[in-house]
Amino acid sequence: MPLFEDLERVKLRFISACETMVDQGKLTEEEFQDILQLLDELDEYSDDEFMAELQKLSKGIIDFLDWDTK
Repeated sequence: MPLFEDLERVKLRFISACETMVDQGKLTEEEFQDILQLLDELDEYSDDEFMAELQKLSKGIIDFLDWDTK
């Protein structure tokens, strides 16, 4: 189960980063809630679909994530 625990840890760190962006006015509370919902539904998306939705929700703010989904 270590992989699951690692994923949950990454999610928590990502959520913390998003909370900071809300505090800084870079994300709205509504955008943050949408991102939380997206994370909850993570298993329902392919990697490309997830990144496209995250890109749309964050208005490009998360572009620093240089994940290769191929």
